[in-house]
Amino acid sequence: MTQHITLGGLPLVNLKRKPFRTAALTIVVVMLTVAFYGGSLLSMNLEAGLNSMQERMGADLMVTPQNTKNEAEALLTNGSASTFYFTNEITDEVAKADGIDEITEQTYISSLAAACCDEKVQIIGFNPDTDFVITSWIASQFDGTLQRGQIVAGASISVSGNNTVKLYGHEFPVAAQLANTGTSLDDSVFVNMQTVPDVVGYSAKVGHAAIPEEYADKAVSAVLIKVKDGYSAQQVASNITKTTGIKSLGYVYPGGITATTKSNLNVIIRYVTLFVAVFWVMGLIVLLAVFSSAMNERKREFAAYRILGANRSTLVGIIVKESAMIGALGGVIGIAVASLAIFPFSTLIGRQLQLPYLQTNMWNVLALIAVSFVFAVLTGLLASVATAVKLSAPETYLTLREGE
Repeated sequence: MTQHITLGGLPLVNLKRKPFRTAALTIVVVMLTVAFYGGSLLSMNLEAGLNSMQERMGADLMVTPQNTKNEAEALLTNGSASTFYFTNEITDEVAKADGIDEITEQTYISSLAAACCDEKVQIIGFNPDTDFVITSWIASQFDGTLQRGQIVAGASISVSGNNTVKLYGHEFPVAAQLANTGTSLDDSVFVNMQTVPDVVGYSAKVGHAAIPEEYADKAVSAVLIKVKDGYSAQQVASNITKTTGIKSLGYVYPGGITATTKSNLNVIIRYVTLFVAVFWVMGLIVLLAVFSSAMNERKREFAAYRILGANRSTLVGIIVKESAMIGALGGVIGIAVASLAIFPFSTLIGRQLQLPYLQTNMWNVLALIAVSFVFAVLTGLLASVATAVKLSAPETYLTLREGE
């Protein structure tokens, strides 16, 4: 049975007739698309994570015990859970310093490995009456009063079917679960300060006391401060040292952490951009070389088209359509491969990068998919430019006419 081939269907037939060449070209476009789409998506997610971290900072200054600065900084980014605390009434002493607008306190306890999570959970005790950091964020998901014994769970915490989370052998009722932030707060649970002694009691019962029980009702891990207008965080830190007379206090500046994180993020994005650009140029050179070499192999084929009445623009159109199809196919496969590599492993990627990492919104992803697809098609078209130019040249056209 003779197959009827139309001029419009000829490019697809040509691609099927040379499966090895078509596959090789498609693989190159797939790799370029994976690099472009994957690199762009990772950059967008890191940017979203940074913006989320900036929104959750709240405080201008954190006062911590001596030698716990790194642990405190890790709580603001993507570090591991930890427990540290003052053993004296520090908040009232700090509050006496000049330049403080608002002040509150938090207590940090690292749980044992729990069924709700892959790693240890960071338990954060806060005072709803004075808090200016967590309360406004929690209010977006929970507008009630957090009762003693209740918890608010971060986005990555697995809540059981009876709406509880088991920590230290005790099932805590969950009042609300928060939206994803892309920071370590997603692996945290939040309790009011009245619940902290209960947590310590449960930890002692399982043989791993989080805090010595004599400090359970007064342990404070960090004093968070919002400074008055006209004061810098560094100036207030100096005032606290003078007022309290304690030279061993640790000071964390969330604004500085944000700036450092942003700087690190910018470096990563620059490297990703450079990698994509270099990789694309190399890939384009490979595609140009393959298309150009194929031109010599296809002279008889093009001469046959001339015999059948094809003119110069028709020959160019065939090449352009073939390259556009290769670009479209490679683009679809590349976007699918990169999506399968990134979306299911967002949590793991964030932990490995040790940077705030938050999946960007659906509209940004859809826009990036569209741009990446156009990028792939244009790459395929650019690769065919040299061949198209050759076919358009009068001398090449005359050579092909020799086959008539």
